[in-house]
Order: sequence, then C-alpha cells, then structure tokens
Amino acid sequence: MGLLRASSDAIGQEYSLEATVGGEGASTIEHGEELVRFGEAVTRGSDDLAAAREALRAAVGGAGFVEACGIAGIFNGLVRNADFSGIPLDEGTLHGSADFREQLGLNEFGGAANTDIERGDSAKAPERFLGVES
Repeated sequence: MGLLRASSDAIGQEYSLEATVGGEGASTIEHGEELVRFGEAVTRGSDDLAAAREALRAAVGGAGFVEACGIAGIFNGLVRNADFSGIPLDEGTLHGSADFREQLGLNEFGGAANTDIERGDSAKAPERFLGVES
C-alpha cells in the first residue's frame, strides 16, 4: 500500500486504498474494476473467477491478461509463503501501514497473527514508506 501511495503520488495519479480490497475507487485506473474483480476472485477462490477472468481478458487483451495473472500468482505466492512461515511485518511496514490496516480490515487477515500489530504507529513510519523524499 505504501508503494501504491508513493508511485501514485510520483505520477500525479489519483488512487483509492479501498479499491485494493474490493471497495469503491477502482474506476480511477484504466480497467481497474476488471482488475480488482479478477484479483479478488483469484485471492478468495470465488465462484466468480471464470466470469472475472473473461471480463478481464476482454478488457485488457491476451497480453494484459497474462501479465495480470503473473502478478496475481506472484503476489499470492509471496503472501502465502510469508503467512505460513510466520514472517512478521518489518518495522517500516508495521509503522507505515498502521494508518490503513484497520481501515481496510487487513488486521483481520490470518497473516496478521504473525505480527504484534498493536505496536504499529504511523508517526514512526519511515519517510520512504510514505513517499516523502529523504
């Protein structure tokens, strides 16, 4: 989320953190609604996966669809490996994500049990995480 915030700010692109977990705001990026629908279906293994896959392929074409699948696969693999191995959030991410983890319901995900999330304090977030130049 910190990278989304920083990269969006760098190019002057509007963003919505809520859109990353199925909330409103996906329309701020090209094909955002299809991308979020597909990402949610892949991550949750929902019955909507086949329809979400076809909608995304129709919107972004074959090459874009392959790229989206690769990103979804890499993300799911990394997150699932971190979760099952018990890797806690690093200090920068712990503090840098404190302001939006609660808002987005991320503290309710299974992997949150690997970190003492109560220690998170956005005032301790490193500037690089917040997208501020050092």
